[in-house]
Amino acid sequence: MDSRRAAAPVVVLGIAVLSLGWPACVRAACGDNRIDGVEACDGTDVGGKTCADLTSGFAQGGVVGCNPDCTVNADDCRRVFLASLLPANNGARKNRCHLEWGVVGAEASRRKTRRSCGDGDRACDQDRSFNNACLFRIQLCMNVPDPRFASCAPGKIVRLDVLSPKLAKDAKSVSAVLSAGRNAAPDQARLSGSAVVMSPPVTDFTCGTATIDVPLRGETGRARPGKVRLRARTSDNSGRVKATATLDLVCNP
Repeated sequence: MDSRRAAAPVVVLGIAVLSLGWPACVRAACGDNRIDGVEACDGTDVGGKTCADLTSGFAQGGVVGCNPDCTVNADDCRRVFLASLLPANNGARKNRCHLEWGVVGAEASRRKTRRSCGDGDRACDQDRSFNNACLFRIQLCMNVPDPRFASCAPGKIVRLDVLSPKLAKDAKSVSAVLSAGRNAAPDQARLSGSAVVMSPPVTDFTCGTATIDVPLRGETGRARPGKVRLRARTSDNSGRVKATATLDLVCNP
């Protein structure tokens, strides 16, 4: 090949520049506290990013940092995210991290398994409309590296069963949980009735999301809170290592 041939243009942010062999400008400029070129951040300049942005809303607090090489540091976002999850509340304590719930923006209560949202609340009602229902975004996580359960080691999860509600009573809610479970391991999961079967087993930390609609009860103008209880269980191939997690979703008028 002719070494004198002109270098091919490289497109960066829509601008054609010549690649002449020297380090990209992002390396040269990194450290000046100003985002340049393809830098994701630079020092104190994180481009307005928040932990909510980086976690699709599941981490409502935390601080986005910047690494010395101008890549985003999301360690604090991860810390806040893990702390916000609701671990399994049934089964051996050493298995509690095998199944945990997350909910975007919903309010916690004294009842640990409960998360509440108001109809039309932009922080938690995903349709952001006053339509006599709350659209929750939920997350189902498996094998969570949860610092609250230091003795909990990742399991070989082969099955996720939806225990509540029953399919015949509330097919939409069951479908939402099944979707979250399948989305956590799309290449390994298949649906089987009210369960998701994983082959090969899920052995790493993974989460899947879905939305679930919780309508208010009663008539318009005289509405009462709507409630849905979700209970799911993970198990290994022996059927002896199990974790059951409960999530109560409440939509308030």
